[in-house]
Amino acid sequence: MARRPVPADLEDALAASPAARDRFWALPPDQLDRWVSYVERARFPGQRRRRIGETVRRLGGAPVAAEAADGGIVALPRDDVWTWVIGAALLLGLAAFLVWLTVYRHHDDNSSTSAVVVTATSQVPKVTGIRLEAAEFQLKEAKLGVKVVRRDAKKPKNIVVGQAPKADKQVVQGTVVTLVVSKGPPGAKVPKLTGLAAADAVRKLQALGLTATLSQQAAQGAAPGTVVAQSPKPGKRVKRGTAVDLGVAKGAAAVVVPDVTGHSQADAEHDLQQRGLNVTVANVPSAKPAGTVVAQSPAANSKVQQGATVRLNVATTAPAQTTTQQQPTTTTTPVQQGSGNDYRGMRLAAAVQKIAQGRQQVVVQYVTSTQPAGVVVANSRAGGKVNLQVSAGAHPQPATAVPDVTGQDGQAAQSALTNAGFSVIAVDWPVSDVASDGVVVYETPTGDAPRGSAVVIYVGSTQ
Repeated sequence: MARRPVPADLEDALAASPAARDRFWALPPDQLDRWVSYVERARFPGQRRRRIGETVRRLGGAPVAAEAADGGIVALPRDDVWTWVIGAALLLGLAAFLVWLTVYRHHDDNSSTSAVVVTATSQVPKVTGIRLEAAEFQLKEAKLGVKVVRRDAKKPKNIVVGQAPKADKQVVQGTVVTLVVSKGPPGAKVPKLTGLAAADAVRKLQALGLTATLSQQAAQGAAPGTVVAQSPKPGKRVKRGTAVDLGVAKGAAAVVVPDVTGHSQADAEHDLQQRGLNVTVANVPSAKPAGTVVAQSPAANSKVQQGATVRLNVATTAPAQTTTQQQPTTTTTPVQQGSGNDYRGMRLAAAVQKIAQGRQQVVVQYVTSTQPAGVVVANSRAGGKVNLQVSAGAHPQPATAVPDVTGQDGQAAQSALTNAGFSVIAVDWPVSDVASDGVVVYETPTGDAPRGSAVVIYVGSTQ
């Protein structure tokens, strides 16, 4: 014999009383079916709730003597006789009304037309705090409609947190009861980020418990490093930890400065302007032929942004010959380790920061060495820069291409290098051009480097 299914509202009521729930499920199957039948025989919503309450009360209390004598089985309460009597009376009254309505209503042809409207009502049950399925069941039993509105709430998902009309109100059957149902704890609302600097946008997302992924986009009229697109759109609510894609405006293209020393001024200016660079000329005395470029700044093979200015020192008439006295020969002693200009034995990051304090940049070259990876093993000067030979360890990782990030926003550059498998040493570098603020103006090494090694980037700062 199949067991009757337990109604959701009875199940919720038993869940609120552990003693009643345990005793209920310990009953034999035929006793379970009798209790379920007792609840479902209720004709009206109020009567049904009273029977559910009586079930919980009887099963949750201590067994009386008569119950104990029956092996612990709780006797069901008898159905209320008066309920049947009242029900029968109501049915007889309804039958009499229908007879009058169909037989005697139109006995007088001269009487005016009239209408009789009979409206049945129901009492709205209290369904807040229970699951949506149980609430819908109770409202259906009360012959009421249901409209569900889902909102963020602290209650677990699918729990009813509000209802209208309120509980115990008497309404016409068929009335729609609006249920406010929890969608679970609220997430984060994505803010508007376009127009912000990439670093500010990332900080704003992190404060909301969100993350960011950066990608570069060409955007005319937008300052380099500015957020020009985002996904998801502003206002959308997402779970905490969601990654927001940010499109960041590219900086000006990077240009390699050609070597024009020894060229004529006209040829040098032509070569530089062809690459989108500006030129300033300073005439200096030199033994070179007049009009010859004898020096340039930035140095050859440096990377700068398009539109940057290159200074050329151009020879004028050679100076008159003068007699010079021979100076005594002096010997140069090797630089001792630990002196101000020797960086051997230092970690690369420490050496870079120390050199930057003297307003100098470095050129990094990784070499195989028995020294620990990342330690400077040799250094020398190259014009305005300091060459650092850095240990890649005795067994370096395979060489991989270093992404060219000059001209990119500092945050985007670090992300690109990290994604390529490198660590990053970032140095703030003073610049006078506002367009270079927050943009990578120089990086080293370039080309290939051992995977996992550090790449030094100099990020422009106008402060």
